[in-house]
Amino acid sequence: MCICEDVTVKDVKQAVSEGFDNLETLKRYSTVTMGPCQGKMCHSLSARVHAAITGQSVATTGLTTARPPFQPVPLAALAGPHLAPVRQTAMHDRHSKLDATWMDMGEWKRPLLYTSVGQECKAVREAVGVIDVSTLGKLELRGADAGAFLDWMHPNRFSDLRIGRVRYRAMCDDAGIVIDDGTVARLGPDRFFLTTTTGTLDAVEQWFKWWLAGSSRDVQVINVTSEYAAINLAGPRARDVIARLTTMDVSSKAMPYLAAIEGEVAGVPAVILRIGFVGEMGYEIHVPADYGAHLWDAVFEAGRDLGIAAFGIESQRVLRLEKLHLVVGQDTDALSNPIESGLDWLVKADKPDFIGRDALAVVQSRGRKNSLAGFEVTGAGVPAEGAAIVRNGQSIGRVTSCKWSPTLNKAIGMCWVPAEDAVNGRELTIRLGVGTDGKTTTGKVQTRPFYDPEGARLRM
Repeated sequence: MCICEDVTVKDVKQAVSEGFDNLETLKRYSTVTMGPCQGKMCHSLSARVHAAITGQSVATTGLTTARPPFQPVPLAALAGPHLAPVRQTAMHDRHSKLDATWMDMGEWKRPLLYTSVGQECKAVREAVGVIDVSTLGKLELRGADAGAFLDWMHPNRFSDLRIGRVRYRAMCDDAGIVIDDGTVARLGPDRFFLTTTTGTLDAVEQWFKWWLAGSSRDVQVINVTSEYAAINLAGPRARDVIARLTTMDVSSKAMPYLAAIEGEVAGVPAVILRIGFVGEMGYEIHVPADYGAHLWDAVFEAGRDLGIAAFGIESQRVLRLEKLHLVVGQDTDALSNPIESGLDWLVKADKPDFIGRDALAVVQSRGRKNSLAGFEVTGAGVPAEGAAIVRNGQSIGRVTSCKWSPTLNKAIGMCWVPAEDAVNGRELTIRLGVGTDGKTTTGKVQTRPFYDPEGARLRM
């Protein structure tokens, strides 16, 4: 009578004789109607059989409660892209007016490009560029134990971070695998402002709250992503632009690299972080989301005579490659630890404990097997991301990112190679990628940033 679960009339009779004479308990004892069809083929039949065995009417027997999905959802509907949630930033219509080419990044619509990579990179390197970074995850952590909790959640320290300062963060899971990165700014004795990558916010928030569940730590985690709109103002003229919009002292002395302040920008309360993902003097400005479009307009008006230009994700990825700044999930995967990813400088092994500590201790004791390194293409072509790095016909590594740099006038990228090959000048043979009939080009390992290796421009 139930093909899915192989339940027969004899099984039902046996169940009733053992006291499971209510259809609800009979269902659970025999598993009738609990198969993949969720009773579609046997629900009414089971009720009739039960009624016949117990001497009741079908109406008295009734039916069991149908649980979702009581009406199956077609796989075609689940696969339909029109059902995917779409999120737009507060500046979305401003990007549309600039004829942005759009890309999907998680649930968000983000500008991929406005004009050309060459023009946008030039604006950032020579004047000032602005990018919408509202999609970054934003969490506030408050409480007396917030600093210690961040120490526990990360390989580096935050409890000793001074008020008004910013520190880079990379978070690991129990296995020592990098799962997210961003920044932490200390805005008060018990108040921290933390950013995550666009796609990892939900996972990071859940991870924090999972470790807080049942603990006595005085920590509150508040998701403020939707409350803030944010832009990054970057380039040698960035200070000139922001100085026209605020009465705060934004000089290099008052607000040096990795500083954080709160005040007003364009008449709106703001949190300002001095960071430089693209390798130039930069101000990351967070304002209430309702004022996002206002801030965008004010910044463009203030920088009109300074050559200000919007830049998109494609240009940002080129600019960060010139600095060899990795992107978690792009240049790392489910096996990448911070030591082999070039983030060993933030692993504080002298801390009493932190998530992933034992796993990272194993990596430190055995030494690196593979390393994430930069490379420049010395041959022809631009290798595809994911292309194999080969030696004697055998794959020894892979390309994680590769772009043409208009600033350097050559193709550059990042790759995973055996640790012994991650030395400056090591020659590489790189397959160009799919559809190239196995053609290869040559490259050379670069372990220091291609652009401004000393970081002087960040600290202007």
